[in-house]
Amino acid sequence: MQKVDPNKKSKKPIWKSAAIVGACALCFAAGLAVPYMVKQVSPVSSNELDKFEEAYSLLKDGWYYGKDVENIDNLLIEQALMGMTTLAQDRHTNYFDLENAKAFSDSLAGSNVGIGVSFYPGEQGQMVVKQVYINSTADRAGILPGDQIVKVGDKEAGVVTTDELVDYIKSMDGKQVAVQVKRGDEILDLNVTPGVFDSTVSAQVLEDNIGYIDLSSFSADSGKDFTEAIGRMQREGATNLVVDLRNNTGGYLSAAREIASSFLPDDTVIFKEQTKDGQTKELKTDSQYAQVDFDHIYILQNKNTASASEVLIGALKDNMPEKITTVGTSTYGKGTEQVTVPFSDGTSLKYTVAEWLTPNGTSINKIGFQPDVEVALDEVSTVTYTGTKEGEELRIEPDSVNPNAAAVQVYLRFLGYPAERSDNYFSAASSEALKQFQADNGLEATGVVDQATFDKLLDTVGNKLSSQGIDQDDELWTAITIIKNGGQVPSSQNPDQAENSESSDDGSDQVIEDINGEEVPAEDLQPETIDEQFVE
Repeated sequence: MQKVDPNKKSKKPIWKSAAIVGACALCFAAGLAVPYMVKQVSPVSSNELDKFEEAYSLLKDGWYYGKDVENIDNLLIEQALMGMTTLAQDRHTNYFDLENAKAFSDSLAGSNVGIGVSFYPGEQGQMVVKQVYINSTADRAGILPGDQIVKVGDKEAGVVTTDELVDYIKSMDGKQVAVQVKRGDEILDLNVTPGVFDSTVSAQVLEDNIGYIDLSSFSADSGKDFTEAIGRMQREGATNLVVDLRNNTGGYLSAAREIASSFLPDDTVIFKEQTKDGQTKELKTDSQYAQVDFDHIYILQNKNTASASEVLIGALKDNMPEKITTVGTSTYGKGTEQVTVPFSDGTSLKYTVAEWLTPNGTSINKIGFQPDVEVALDEVSTVTYTGTKEGEELRIEPDSVNPNAAAVQVYLRFLGYPAERSDNYFSAASSEALKQFQADNGLEATGVVDQATFDKLLDTVGNKLSSQGIDQDDELWTAITIIKNGGQVPSSQNPDQAENSESSDDGSDQVIEDINGEEVPAEDLQPETIDEQFVE
């Protein structure tokens, strides 16, 4: 089953630059005597390219461990390219090997195969629809958020697992399949043809004529789908709009331009581009997009709102400040542009070509946008975990320190188990709480975190998060309450969340960071936050 995480972080390799020397020393020790001999090599040219070629030739022909490498030429060139793009000034310039090039390309594509919904498993194993993606086959068939998919073809929910349902749906790519949906007390029999869909835009009209649109990324199709979504919601009576950019780490600037063009008049500056030579270029709205007007637009943002998302925020706030209110926490602050150059072997180079500025000429690079209305996040939304390395076994014993112990304990407490801490120390009391969780979920109650326990914990927390209603989403609840109050900010915390907001009493004031000591958005290495739903 494929998981979609609005917070999910794709991995960037960490590479160490190689030091190139002009002499090799071979030292041998025996007892107290330390004789040595130095093998001299001819000095290399100071010309930088000549030096590179000479170093390459020396390593290719003389490096001792080269005898164990199947393709020494490829290894040296790949390592050189990785070292060349490991720049202290710019973490956004990267060389991608085959695996990472595909992962990066896929992250921008936004496409999946299925019927076009995200869902979470219900109590009887049914697929409870969380989101329906615009222009997907599910969207065209009339499936709605909250619908329960109880049967697909001859596969009945609860009889087969959700994984088996997902696999079956994907196997029917391009073929019509019968889908049985429960909506309230009504059973609907629909015919749906699974296929490729863009999973970046979903929308619905909430109570009080509030349009809500979730934009998870800026793909090639996001602009078109976003424009259709807001037009559709306006026809359904939406007068205010909430745009959810939380955990949207960016994508194509062309998509940000298309979306901004749906709100701003022709010939309006969306952002300015400052290049290496000091030239500044203005990028303006696309005249082919008709503007859709709302009374007010509320933008939900957090620390993982970055890049193209920030371009959109800057364009709207600078050009229509009286109609824009941002809600949440500070954004990431990625104010640079990159281009990606693919190579014929499937690898690629992504490098920074410019810094972008808001229409008013403001740089938000490494600063971000502060929210107009700040909403503090609860611990389950902010705690992070790191994946295990290939071949590494996840194991957290009681009375031990582990970088994933914080997430385990926070997630246990979120599920109602009495874990006592929120830091990287896994206490004996938290181990006892884990035993209860393991027993409740058919796992051996050891009190030790292994991979099976951790995966089950993530799935259980993700299901609970997905099944929560709007009143349990603090930022969205705040935006809706402001609209209901005629623009007045609520003076108190969401009452449905306040009772669960008490922090643990372990006295820790911990900031969980990635292994570089920084928090960075999805295109860079960063720990992962909890998956909230599945996509099909």
